[in-house]
Amino acid sequence: MQDWLIDILRNSRNGERLTVAPDGLSLVCDGGSFDVCDGVPLLLDTSTPPHTASAAGNAFDYTSHYAEDAKQFDYFSEKRDRLTTVHLRELRRSVLRMVPRSTGLLLDVGCGCAFVAEHLCRRGTRVVSMDIAPANARKALAQHPSDNHAAVAADAYHLPFADNTFDCIIASEIIEHTVDPQGFVASLLSKLKPGGTLIVSTPYKERIAYSLCIHCNCKTPHNAHLHSFDKDKLRHIVEPLPANITRMRLVGNKLLLRTHLLVPLALLGHHVWRLADNTLNTLIPKAEHLIIVIQKQKK
Repeated sequence: MQDWLIDILRNSRNGERLTVAPDGLSLVCDGGSFDVCDGVPLLLDTSTPPHTASAAGNAFDYTSHYAEDAKQFDYFSEKRDRLTTVHLRELRRSVLRMVPRSTGLLLDVGCGCAFVAEHLCRRGTRVVSMDIAPANARKALAQHPSDNHAAVAADAYHLPFADNTFDCIIASEIIEHTVDPQGFVASLLSKLKPGGTLIVSTPYKERIAYSLCIHCNCKTPHNAHLHSFDKDKLRHIVEPLPANITRMRLVGNKLLLRTHLLVPLALLGHHVWRLADNTLNTLIPKAEHLIIVIQKQKK
């Protein structure tokens, strides 16, 4: 583990600093110890009852859900059709473009395949890939080894970092999964430096579909999406918090996707695709995703 990671880690229960145990296999503080597996601190708080949420009226333990999800699905080797692959690539490029060039330390919440670390560590940004599933955090670090890359298994509602630490935080395609979206954003803001940038992307005006689970006989939302967002809903979430929305951008016009024009435009370069996508989303605001940039207020 890098010294710079140890410097910012805290016990999420009481804010105590964590230090490496003599055997190097755990992190310790007066309040307890946490295992380290394959260089990844496992900082999920197991001393308190897990967060639960209501999906179509049915409570579930999301910590256990995403641990099992990581066992069942490999997000690092998942094969997709060409259209979906190109669409996700351009969405991720759009998210990365929002990161300020001055960013020195960045937190990637729900890191998935760790595309953030893959691209930003090479330009000198220190990236912490965080995921609630320990398997995903370990894979992220193994796939993209770098002195600028660290990984942590933790819960976004109990972040194991010092307050006012990060220059930028990315939460790409995560907020729609959360049990309490406003609490989620508030938690992330607490770890940003004053004036820091929070970048959130989410499906735009998604019509959430449900199916009847064959195991529990309860309605289950597809892709574990609990919420659907538009610009007004996100504004409503951010307004009471110590932050300001500085930008909102629609990404992935559905006309480009349905006519498959996305692929040839993307072959001409991200700038060409972005110009076409922005133009169409201005004329026909029907997009797959929404990116929102939030700046934490300065004290």
